[in-house]
Amino acid sequence: MHAVVAGLVLSLAVLWSGPAQARTVPETLAEAEPVRAGEVTTDFTIDHVGVLWDVPAGREHAAEAPGAEPHGAVRLRHDETWGPWIPLIEDGVTSRGQWASGLVPAGDATAYQVRGLPADAVAPRAVAMNTTDGPRSTVGETPGGAAQALNSSQCRSRADWGADESLRHDADGQELLAPQFYDAQVTTVHHTATTNDDPDPAATVRAIYRYHAVDQGFGDIGYQYLIDEFGIVYEGRWSGTASTSCGAAGGTGTDFAHEDGTDRMVTGAHVGGWNSGNLGVALLGEFTGHRRFGADPEPAAVSSLEDLLAELALRHDLDPAATVTYTNPVNGTQKTVPTIGGHRDYEATECPGERLYAQLPTVRLHVADRMAAAADDPPRVAVTAPADGATVSGTVPVTAEAVDDVAVAQVAFAVDGRVLGTDTDGADGWTASWDTTTVADGNRTLSATATDSAGQTSTDLAEVTVGNGPGEEKGKGTPPVRPPRAG
Repeated sequence: MHAVVAGLVLSLAVLWSGPAQARTVPETLAEAEPVRAGEVTTDFTIDHVGVLWDVPAGREHAAEAPGAEPHGAVRLRHDETWGPWIPLIEDGVTSRGQWASGLVPAGDATAYQVRGLPADAVAPRAVAMNTTDGPRSTVGETPGGAAQALNSSQCRSRADWGADESLRHDADGQELLAPQFYDAQVTTVHHTATTNDDPDPAATVRAIYRYHAVDQGFGDIGYQYLIDEFGIVYEGRWSGTASTSCGAAGGTGTDFAHEDGTDRMVTGAHVGGWNSGNLGVALLGEFTGHRRFGADPEPAAVSSLEDLLAELALRHDLDPAATVTYTNPVNGTQKTVPTIGGHRDYEATECPGERLYAQLPTVRLHVADRMAAAADDPPRVAVTAPADGATVSGTVPVTAEAVDDVAVAQVAFAVDGRVLGTDTDGADGWTASWDTTTVADGNRTLSATATDSAGQTSTDLAEVTVGNGPGEEKGKGTPPVRPPRAG
C-alpha cells in the first residue's frame, strides 16, 4: 500500500528458522432450524445466534412488530439461568427478499429461545454457531519462527483469520459465487451489528462468514473488508487467489479484494442491487443508540477506516468528498450517492448505525487529508536574500520564495539552527528580520523551512559572512566606557 497507510498494514521483519508449521483454526460448528416456540438446545455451547426469514413477495423489507422488539428478540440460557430478552436488529448486509438479524453474541450459552417475530415473516429460521471449540483444521502454513507474527500484524488474510474455503463451494466443489471484477466507483461503510468489546474478533469474522455464505445464501462473506476495534483489517470476499499472510509472510493487504495483477475489485454482497463496483467496508460492532449493544466506534477503528479508504480512493482515483452517480455495470441502474457513503444511503436500514454514520462527514475530510499528504510533493523553497556567499552587517531582511500545490502554511527562518522568526502569511512575501550583531563575525548558515498545509516540509540553506567589525556583537564586543559616578 502507499506510504499514507504504512501504519495500517505493517510488514514485519521476522527471521524464519526451522520448518514451516501448519496453521490451524477451529472448525465452525453450526445448527440451523426453523424457528419454533420454546427453548432450543444444540450439541455444542453457543457463541452466536442469528435469526432470518424471507420477506413477502413484492416487499423490500419485512414489516415491523409494534413495541420495543419490532423484529423480535432472543434470549440465552447459561447453565440453568435465562438471561434477558435481546431485541434483534438488522444485519449489516441485506439481500432483497430476505431479512436477517445481526449475530447475537451468546457467550457459551447452552440454549436459546426466539419470540415476537413479525406476523409476515416467511419461513423464519435460526442458526446457532460455535467458532472457537470445534476440531481444528489446517488452513495454511506458518513459516518456522513466525509463531508470534500473527498476533502483531495489522491485517489478516482469509487464511490468517481461518476462513473455511469449503463453505464457498457446493457438494460438487463448484464455487457458489464465482468472483466477478469491475472498476471501483464508490465505497460503502457498514457495521456488522455484532458485539462491541469483542474478545475474539477473528472468531466473529468466521461466524459472519458462515452466516453470509451458508445461511443467507451469499456463497461467501458479503464485505470486501472488515475492521475490528483495534484497527486490524480483515480480508473479506474471496478475490480469486490466496492472499499473502500478513503476519506469517509479510503481506500488506494490497492483494485483498482485487483481481490478481489488476486494480479491478471483486464484487461483494453487502448492498442488495448495488454491489458491482461498490467496495464494502464493515466495522465490527454495533453503533446504534439501541439499548442492546450500541456504542460509539473505537477511535482506532475509525482511524484505520480512514487509512483504508484513503488507500482505496488513491488506488481507484475516487474523490472522497464528492457525490456521484453510481451506475451498476451489470444492469445499468443508477443512484446518486456519496463516494464514501453508508449503507443507509442506498436503502432503508439502520446500518452503519447512527453513531458511525454521523462521523462519515469527518471521515471524508480525514480521508482527503491523508490523500493530499500521500499524493502531494513537499513544498519548494529558496532563500532569496541575503544571497548565498554575501557579507552582511547590521539588521538585514531575510527573505524566501516558497510554493506548493496544496499551499504553504508557514516559513521558519533560522541562523545556525537558532530560530529567527516564523512567517505565517506570505501575502507580502516570506520574510524575517535578522539583527546580525547578535552573533559573532564569521561564516553563518541561514535556513528557510517551508511547511505546507499537508504537513510536509522542505528546507533551503544559504551561507553568509557576518562582518560587523570589532565590538559590534552585542554582549561580546568591547565594553562601553562609562563616566565616573558623581560624589
